[in-house]
Parts: sequence; C-alpha cells; structure tokens
Amino acid sequence: MVEMAELLAAVVDTQSIDEREPLYRLINALEETGDDITHKVYLGLDKVFFTPINRKDIHILASAIDDVADNIHEAAGRMNLYNIEKFIPAIGKMVNYIQLSCIEIQKLINALGKIKDTEGMLASCRTIKDHEHQTDQIYYHALADLFAREKDAITLIKHRDILYSLEAAANKCKNATDAIEIIILNSI
Repeated sequence: MVEMAELLAAVVDTQSIDEREPLYRLINALEETGDDITHKVYLGLDKVFFTPINRKDIHILASAIDDVADNIHEAAGRMNLYNIEKFIPAIGKMVNYIQLSCIEIQKLINALGKIKDTEGMLASCRTIKDHEHQTDQIYYHALADLFAREKDAITLIKHRDILYSLEAAANKCKNATDAIEIIILNSI
C-alpha cells in the first residue's frame, strides 16, 4: 500500500506520459499482489483456531487495506486511461496526504504485534483522520475551481473523476484507521 502511494506520487511528479507507463504497470502488479495477500489472510483465518487479534477485526482490517490499494489503483488507472498531460495542483496535494496516511497506517500495523504505546498509536490515528479531512477540503475546493474555471468539458470530467478516486482513497485510509483504532481500544 505504501509503495503504491509512493508510485502514485511519482506518477503525478513525472511530466512525461511515456515515463509514467512503467509506474502504472508497477501499481497494477502491486494491486494484484495485494489481492493475493488479502485472499491468503482470509484463508489463513479459516485455518487458525486462535488469533492474536480478534478474527473479525483482522478480517475488517485486511479488507480495509485492500480497499485503500484498490482505490489507489483506480486513481492511477484513470490517470493512465485519461492521458493527463499536466495534473492540477490539487491532485498532487491529495496524493501527498494519501501517501502520508499510508505511511502512518503501515507504522500502526507494524505496532499491532505488541501494542505498547496506545496513546501514540491513537495520536497516529487522529493524524490520519486529519489527513482525510484535509483531503476532503482540497477535493471540494478543487471541484469548485474546476467548475468555475475549466471551459473544456472533457478535461473537467477527467480531472473530476481523478479527484473523486483520490478522495475515495483518502476515505479508505480513514476506514483502515478506524479498524486499527478498534483493535487498539480492544487491547486496553
């Protein structure tokens, strides 16, 4: 998930459409790998009698992480499909918040093995939720700006769709954080 977000940021930072193509392929491959991992988690849950974390919580978290990856993949797919030459600044800002959220989620997941600093972990959860809120604000302002300034309907639709996918990815980061937060609170 973190690597996908980093690649998405690289896509937005890359000026040449041709240089973006290998990045899109890597995102596709990582999304497929993520689907395989999620499937293995589900199968593993059926085989293990005792789990270190509530079985349902593991399932919800795995699903939430897969949703983040799916939405990053969707955003990248739209960027590729639409052949965007130059991204509007809001897209870069949203991708940055998604990337920061994915990094925080990864840290939280790594800390779930031995939950010690619950206050610090809950603070990280709040940070991710703040990133999601900031992404929402960027999304709404970018949409308003697009409709006010963009005169080409096709360009408007392309950017609107990409913004929507990125906003959905940020929301899925928040959902993953909610799942982690439940695990943390259940451990107290």
